[in-house]
Amino acid sequence: MAKLYCMLDSWMAKRRWLRSVQSRVAAILHGAGIGANQVTAFAAFTGALSGIAFAYGLSVAGLAALYVSATLDALDGTIARDYERSTAFGGVLDLTSDRLVEAAALLGVAWYRPMLGFAALAVLASWYVNITVFLATGSAMGGDEKLIRYPPGLLERTEAMAFFTVLVFAGGAGVWVCYAYAALEICTAIQRLDFARRHLR
Repeated sequence: MAKLYCMLDSWMAKRRWLRSVQSRVAAILHGAGIGANQVTAFAAFTGALSGIAFAYGLSVAGLAALYVSATLDALDGTIARDYERSTAFGGVLDLTSDRLVEAAALLGVAWYRPMLGFAALAVLASWYVNITVFLATGSAMGGDEKLIRYPPGLLERTEAMAFFTVLVFAGGAGVWVCYAYAALEICTAIQRLDFARRHLR
């Protein structure tokens, strides 16, 4: 099971040029007096705006706001680690912001596309299960600078961005996009549960 870990976030984290760009932008924000928690809060705000845009059928505007939010989410931790001091509250704020953005985006899409119905609910339920395993495992293992430790899985934030990008343009096939994504979320939860089984005995 452990060999199935292949999500995009891990791949991107190994790209030196991407880390370099991230560090430079973080330095610019820090130099402008913008702290990590402020960046997290703005990421949550722009993510919520994406949900509103999706609810009005403004797919491109919604995706733009969602990707700005994701970019900011990638920068807050860099600012905290490089220029401030990582705190437990910062970790709580970051995790809460992530869930707020995902919920807002899904609600917005489902509002404009009510035919998603149960399929959108299936995605929401899979998130509920996955985040429970995520938090319970991290809490049992103890924290680090990102608040909790957790194994990589099939799906993380980058895959969520890809999911919404496909979903808003999928039309009637969006139902099956939701079901496929929900299934992968459950696979990710199983991976993390297996990690907990092996490391918490």
